[in-house]
Amino acid sequence: MERQDQYKKNRRRAMLQLLLLVGIIVIINVLLSGFFFRVDLTEEKRFSISEPTKTLLKEQEDILFIRVYLAGDLTPNLKRLQQATTEMLDQFKNYAGDNVQYDIFDPFSIPNEENQAEFIKQLEEKGILSVQFMESATDEASIKYIFPFISINYKDSEIAFPMIDRGTMPLPLNPDSDPSVSISLLEYNFTKAIRQITDADKPYVAFIAGHGELNRFELNDIAGSLNELYNVTQIDLEDDSTYEIPKEIKTIIVAKPLSEFSMEGKFIIDQYIMQGGNVLWLVDPVIADFDSLYSGKGQFMAIDRELNIMDMLLQYGARINTNIIQDKQCTHINVPVANGENFIMRPWPFNPILNNFNGDHPISKNVDAIEGKFVSTVDTIAVPGITKTILLTTSGLSRYLVAPARVNFNVVDTKFAPTDEQYNKPNQPVAVLLEGQFPSAFKSLKPTANRLHQMGFAYQDGKVMEKGTGSKQIMIGDGDLIKNFVDENGKPDMLGINYIERYIYGNKDFAMNCIEYLCDQNGLIATRAKEVKLRPLDEQKVGENRIQWQLVNMIAPLLVLYLFSGIYFFVRNRKYAA
Repeated sequence: MERQDQYKKNRRRAMLQLLLLVGIIVIINVLLSGFFFRVDLTEEKRFSISEPTKTLLKEQEDILFIRVYLAGDLTPNLKRLQQATTEMLDQFKNYAGDNVQYDIFDPFSIPNEENQAEFIKQLEEKGILSVQFMESATDEASIKYIFPFISINYKDSEIAFPMIDRGTMPLPLNPDSDPSVSISLLEYNFTKAIRQITDADKPYVAFIAGHGELNRFELNDIAGSLNELYNVTQIDLEDDSTYEIPKEIKTIIVAKPLSEFSMEGKFIIDQYIMQGGNVLWLVDPVIADFDSLYSGKGQFMAIDRELNIMDMLLQYGARINTNIIQDKQCTHINVPVANGENFIMRPWPFNPILNNFNGDHPISKNVDAIEGKFVSTVDTIAVPGITKTILLTTSGLSRYLVAPARVNFNVVDTKFAPTDEQYNKPNQPVAVLLEGQFPSAFKSLKPTANRLHQMGFAYQDGKVMEKGTGSKQIMIGDGDLIKNFVDENGKPDMLGINYIERYIYGNKDFAMNCIEYLCDQNGLIATRAKEVKLRPLDEQKVGENRIQWQLVNMIAPLLVLYLFSGIYFFVRNRKYAA
């Protein structure tokens, strides 16, 4: 009888404990339902979004409707990309609330063929294009089409962007196409598109003119892309009416000047930098042009270009050298043979393929190779308080010719081409980022600075500044990096396209990243440096220890089960022994 009463008491106690535990869990869930948090234990924080992105999402005032077109019967890698996208959008919803809504839609799921064709036509007009993918890497008959794009609708505006990185996922896609880089860039691409479609007050950037810089046709492609994110203007420093660079301009771009800067123009730029302005310098310090080979009967002398800015750049912490890079890793040109009736492709070492990027910096991470043309090296000089970051270097087989230097067409002939031993200047810097409080280039020219200031040049709301408030500069030894080809009829072509190589190089992406970094005040571009690492098993160790791990996987769960069963029965027997 006593044992039965004790059993009932224990049962009631167990039921009360269970109800109390359930009640506590329910209360905790109710209290925490208004809060969102997660713990990301991955080294690269692949499941976390950055603080600038969180701020951007929380500041949204209206609904962002996001549609993912990557859908249908996908290969495992494409499914991974789709899943990573939806997981990120779920995170976006946690910070933006109802202001972020999304769905996944397959255009090929529309049953009526006419309606489907009409819808796909509308997508193509928006730049949302289908791409080929093969379900089998060897069977060409397995080719299908998908739409790896995302569209964002905000109020009356719509914007679309591709989900795949063309550099690491070339077309046609196949089961082996690795989406890791595309996944890494998802957050950056989303934030860039959201900012573009929602930002009513675009920052200002300006191209400097007055010294023979690249014209609007040669800048057509890069300017068109910049117009999507910025208000783009032009400032002629040598115009009599130009006395300063407006402070609202975040970044100025000096794109391949051909003639000297006046002292007034240099002073205007210097004081702009002192006030926190940023500069992208794209400079050719040597006069070298491929067309000169035709007028010079197959050769010409590359000489210094007098620009009157090198002393200024030196004060800021870098020097663009008067030399020309030769790199074994280069693009090709067509060389005539058989009396000019036929052509063969030959390497042209004066046009290096630059892909030795700084992989840790958001400007240069995940960027495709760049095509250079008569590139010069960039050296850094120690300046207190200035941080220097090398963004891009030549390959391990490169060298440079110091101007004046003879450029000869016969270098395409293997008899005259440099040998590997002669490529003895590897990994030469060609693009450098400088950050900090720059000293004025006119600090040692106080009488000149004061005279120009009294004449009305630079900002008149204060004194001549000798030290900057903090800004950024990027110096690149290639003025053609952002120049697109213009045909004889004046029609601009795509930036970075090379018809001989049949490839589109990453010139525009790199240039856009430079400008975005210089203009970025919120740190959003830092999301470009995000990395998703795959950690495959060591195949050799797996093979050596295969039997061992199979036994562990079979026996370990049983041992754990027996252990907990033994503990349970031991405790139970002690409790009810009486």
